[in-house]
Amino acid sequence: MFRKRRNPTLTMDTPIRPRPAGGFARGFGIGFALLILGSGTGCVGHASDAIKLDRTREGRSPMTPSPNRPIVAEGLGRLPQFAHATVAGDLIFVSGTLGTVGEGFELAPGGTGPETAQALRNIETILKAAGAGLEDVVKVSVYLTDMSTFQEMNEAYGRFFPEPPPARITVGGAELALGAAVEIECIARHVP
Repeated sequence: MFRKRRNPTLTMDTPIRPRPAGGFARGFGIGFALLILGSGTGCVGHASDAIKLDRTREGRSPMTPSPNRPIVAEGLGRLPQFAHATVAGDLIFVSGTLGTVGEGFELAPGGTGPETAQALRNIETILKAAGAGLEDVVKVSVYLTDMSTFQEMNEAYGRFFPEPPPARITVGGAELALGAAVEIECIARHVP
């Protein structure tokens, strides 16, 4: 009545035979390979052999962490356990930056426009500490507490990013640290 299965059921002790490098999982990255290799077994322990087969273009294992370098810019305020930015490979990730003046936590007076300009000056300082500039920025995220001040932000923003500007999203939120009207984070290229 019942047909015998062609493939026996995999158990926790069944070794997984990884495909050679360049096989099916290679094009999807190691995370996908582990997902495929681990699915159905409840265990990815045997998948470690697949990691040894899959190499990145640099020839190192994809599980080898990239050295991240935190950036703390001189002259800007910061809290403990905080870096103004992190360099990871050829990218710089700038933390959310407020329009604070100097090393303290005083916001630039005047509201959204002046805070935007000061936040972008602070980002410029951070990028300089990382060996880059505003011309290297590829993506910006702007957070506003009041979307009705979008035009003020946009005018100040335009003075720092002439045409063609980097990709940007502007998000309205309820509240920002220090009662700020605007907070800006960005991603920039790092060309050592």
